[in-house]
Amino acid sequence: MVNPYSIDHGNDGTHMNRSTQLISLPSSADQHDHHYHQLVFGLEGETEFELVGHSREVSIGHGCLVPCSTEHIFSGLGDNRILVVNLPAYSEDRQQQERIEQLFRSARYFNCPPQLQLLLHTLSREVESSPEDSLLLEACSNTLLCSLQRQLEYLPLPQPRGMAKRLNLELLDDYLELHIERRISVAELAGLFCLSSSQFFARFKTETGRTPQEYVSEYRLRAVRSALENSAAPIAQLAGRFGFCSQSALTRAFSQRFQISPAHYRRQHGQALPEDLAKQA
Repeated sequence: MVNPYSIDHGNDGTHMNRSTQLISLPSSADQHDHHYHQLVFGLEGETEFELVGHSREVSIGHGCLVPCSTEHIFSGLGDNRILVVNLPAYSEDRQQQERIEQLFRSARYFNCPPQLQLLLHTLSREVESSPEDSLLLEACSNTLLCSLQRQLEYLPLPQPRGMAKRLNLELLDDYLELHIERRISVAELAGLFCLSSSQFFARFKTETGRTPQEYVSEYRLRAVRSALENSAAPIAQLAGRFGFCSQSALTRAFSQRFQISPAHYRRQHGQALPEDLAKQA
């Protein structure tokens, strides 16, 4: 596990760890402060922070602002992962310094709007793939700094009860497209809309007539169907690409939904591969 807090602060307060990094927090609580500002974004699982006497869980769709020299307590709750952005207390870049001063006026928690969630997960993938690329990490740091400031400045006021807007399914589809190759939980989707799992499940079922799991399954199968029509990739490869544990699991789900096996569908609508037809003849 990477520990973002084992840092040589130095005398000038400018020595920090990498500007942007993915980490997991241990279950044992720890406490400290540091000579730089910090953004924390929840990605997976749950963590708990205490800032200026206020404790809150930081999970997907949530985050916190930790100004320099602010004492805080933190711990992980089971398996977890967060994105940490370390920013200097003073920057020679005037524009960056202005944004930092505006954003870190006080310690606080925040919710991440759906658009920021999509950006956050895209950048997290980049950080994960190139954790030692200092130029990339700096670019991700500045992107999140600017995006969060803009989102917090223009975040709409909460609407009265009963007047909430409908869930934006286009944003949901964009998110599914980015993460279709892996398991996607209801809690993860709920965090995308800053809702609890139960709130999201109830609203989603009311607005769409189906459960989130049914929607995700249908999205996967339609994506597979499109790939069968337009791609020559083997069905076993498509299974992994679209989040199925095996080719047989994909074949079973596809056949139940469309009343035809993937191999025979490809033979009718796309370019069938001999090995696919041989397996499902």
